[in-house]
Amino acid sequence: MAATPKPASYFKGRTGYRPDFLGDGSAVALPALSEDLLADVAKLDDGSYELRYEHFSTAQSMSRRMPLFSACNVDGASGKSLPRYDTWSYDGRIDKQYQMLREACGDQGEQKFSRGHMTRRQDPNWGALETAQQANIDTFTATNVCPQWQPFNDGLWGDLEDYILLNAQGDSKRVSVITGPFLRPDDPKRFEILVPRDFWKVVAFISEATGQLSCIAYMMSQGEYLDTGVANDLEDFKLSQRPLSYIEQHTGLTFTDLAGKDVFDGVDLTFVQPIRRVGDTKLAA
Repeated sequence: MAATPKPASYFKGRTGYRPDFLGDGSAVALPALSEDLLADVAKLDDGSYELRYEHFSTAQSMSRRMPLFSACNVDGASGKSLPRYDTWSYDGRIDKQYQMLREACGDQGEQKFSRGHMTRRQDPNWGALETAQQANIDTFTATNVCPQWQPFNDGLWGDLEDYILLNAQGDSKRVSVITGPFLRPDDPKRFEILVPRDFWKVVAFISEATGQLSCIAYMMSQGEYLDTGVANDLEDFKLSQRPLSYIEQHTGLTFTDLAGKDVFDGVDLTFVQPIRRVGDTKLAA
């Protein structure tokens, strides 16, 4: 782990998340922040808050020292399989005091948590080999991490993204994935860090079935582990498909370009569809 933050110059030229990535005239901008989140988000020297990396962007909560969200463009047609980089770094564009790598994360023998990627390591690793390698390295940045229990950190989240990628329109197989924690004031404290109980994921894509921009929203919980110290199987993680409006209400984020595009658009805010396998996902309205 690198103790010295990477300087701003290291990130020069990063274009970050592209709203127009899906094509077909569709745009999916980064979510808008509520006034409370705007007061809490870490700012760059120019007053902006988007931290641009290779093929993804994040925005960092100062109070919680974790990302409010991490947004990534995924091109399945040009993906590269790369070895794990595994050296975590701080981002020198914002103050190190607003970033967290060590406090709650580390040795599982001490009941610490894994450093859970919000944009998963493999997602931005596409395009030219050099570009994919840079994206791989960029995912190991403190602004892309939340403390997660290791079994939670593996598996079904990524399987769902892959499933949707396969159902994206045409040969391009492109999706845009925005992921983050629910940062609640009553989250349990571990090692002096408030650890998120729940996480959300929004996947936007051009539907193979309809040819239109669509999105799917998910929620997954590590609350069972935080409450009891164990979680025995996938059902304990309470993975579910939720209305996008639920994510918006409980995060302070607004997905303006996805209004009316959710496959559960119009259903009651409290609706829950449990996900026990990838095929449980509803892909079209």
